[in-house]
Amino acid sequence: MFIKSHNLHKLLITSYGVSTFSEGFLMPIYAIFVQGIGGDILEASAAISIFLLVSGLTTIFIHRSAWSEKHRVKLLVYGWLLWAIGIGGYFFIVDTYTLFAVQVIVALGNAIADPAFSAELDDNINKNKKSYSWGVFQGIQDIANSIAAIAGGLIASLFGFRVLIAFMFATATLSFLIILYYVKIKNRNWLDKLIHNN
Repeated sequence: MFIKSHNLHKLLITSYGVSTFSEGFLMPIYAIFVQGIGGDILEASAAISIFLLVSGLTTIFIHRSAWSEKHRVKLLVYGWLLWAIGIGGYFFIVDTYTLFAVQVIVALGNAIADPAFSAELDDNINKNKKSYSWGVFQGIQDIANSIAAIAGGLIASLFGFRVLIAFMFATATLSFLIILYYVKIKNRNWLDKLIHNN
């Protein structure tokens, strides 16, 4: 069955919008979370630095070859799954060392999935309205971050960080399921091939 590219484009935007909540819930109050596990401002800064460094280096290493383009969809799925697992890892953070470990997992997933996602999004974008389409994507991302920022603060203040992390993991899981649905629609035989090959 032929699926119009703009429908695939909407699925990708929806998935990314939902995933934005996963990290957007925590980001504005990240330093408070780190203090809650015995860390300080320097360790909060170090955690963000570790995430960015691992993500940047891994992105360059993995996506520098033609192999990554050939296996783009697999990278999208595996990277998104690893990222969602990393978000779930927040449940197990008890000190700054486990925080750093979780940041590495999230960064690896982000590095594997994000360039593949951008390439998929660009393939399915309206070529006659590229500026508008990218504008919608950026706008939705900003709106999602705005909602997540206030929602995360409310949830954490009312119910604590454990409940907040549950919301983070739920949105991460939902966004991953949307990615799987996107892949299934794009190529209905891809998941079957993946299962049989493994």
